[in-house]
Amino acid sequence: MKTTYSTRTARPEDAARLAVLGAHVWVQTYAEAGVSEPIAQYVLKTFTTERILTLVNDPGVVLLVAETGGNLAGYIVIRFDSHHADVPIEIETLYVQDSFSGRGIGSALMNHAKGIAEARTGNRAFWLMVNSRNEKAISFYHSRGMTQEGIAYFELDGIRHENKVMVARY
Repeated sequence: MKTTYSTRTARPEDAARLAVLGAHVWVQTYAEAGVSEPIAQYVLKTFTTERILTLVNDPGVVLLVAETGGNLAGYIVIRFDSHHADVPIEIETLYVQDSFSGRGIGSALMNHAKGIAEARTGNRAFWLMVNSRNEKAISFYHSRGMTQEGIAYFELDGIRHENKVMVARY
């Protein structure tokens, strides 16, 4: 099914929808065994309108959204003050609602991000971390020329979640 969508810079009025979309995608990725108390507390603390507004207003961050029919379907957070080896730009978050997966939204957000990165820094290389169990996302990143350059861990209530560190050098 063809999806008509557009990408744009996030606005403060998007904050509530971004918080809900972020929580939704994060829970689908990390709560494979169900929603535990630590997961619930993390989501309620992390995916808030206040935190989204902080990102929208951070001069070291660009937050782009993908919209279809007036509704958000995905977003990307580009952080310019983060470093992995010699790569200064981090894709901190790339979330697409599962029902829109495979429709070009993730690719469009990444392409838009690369253009912004090149205009702002002269460099399109970036790095990100992806949950090691998220084979669909890993395949997506590999298909866009990214390679794994390490492992990092996200720890929540004593449970370590392995993440692959992926790098794109365009």
